[in-house]
Amino acid sequence: MKGDIKSFAGLVSASEKIAVLTGAGISTASGIPDFRSANGIYSRRNANVFDIGEFHRNPESFYDFAREFYPIVKKAEPNAAHRALAQCEKAGKDVRIATQNIDDLHQRAGSTKVYPVHGTVLTSTCTACDRTCRTAEIEPTVMAGRLPMCACGGVFKPDIVFFGEMLPETAWNRSVQAMAEADLVLVLGTSLAVYPAAALPDSRRPEARVVIVNRDPTPLDRVADEVFHDDLTDVFERLKPLIAS
Repeated sequence: MKGDIKSFAGLVSASEKIAVLTGAGISTASGIPDFRSANGIYSRRNANVFDIGEFHRNPESFYDFAREFYPIVKKAEPNAAHRALAQCEKAGKDVRIATQNIDDLHQRAGSTKVYPVHGTVLTSTCTACDRTCRTAEIEPTVMAGRLPMCACGGVFKPDIVFFGEMLPETAWNRSVQAMAEADLVLVLGTSLAVYPAAALPDSRRPEARVVIVNRDPTPLDRVADEVFHDDLTDVFERLKPLIAS
């Protein structure tokens, strides 16, 4: 489906409050593999690597994966979509981003209101005493092939939401509020198939405008103002000069 890029730019320009939901598609464009596609992480590894029960039984299994995954996240750079959202915020718009991704590409691009509803790889917490640290502090231990242990004797676990864990309450509540207050909702790089995050756009006001940029169709396409089934970075490269401050 081909959306109208000038119409998209007009909606952005006319808006004051923009709520964004981003999924794997915005990160894969920066070189971070997704989880569920044919070539995604689950195609090469058992999904149990993100099962909280399995982590408690055998944390070595997750950290074997982490030695492959952490450097990929660290190496990735924000792309045109990340930068465009940060540009809109810099221009004075209230841009709030609910992301299903566990990386920090939005923050590195310059966005300051980012709500990671599936958690984040940036911090880790001890499973015994709840001490929190920056994952970067324990990464050398992980990369050396050892378990990252807390001084109390517990194992650090990244603050990613594993299967069997609750979503982070603060990030979720702020995401719902962002959708409820927005006059423009952007759905970027997600097919809206993973719940409960997929339901976030349902919290929008009836008069809120909606733009979807995703390679595959989504359940929201039929009610959106503009839909782009195109390469996400290409859409935002075309959008950028039209919304330049």
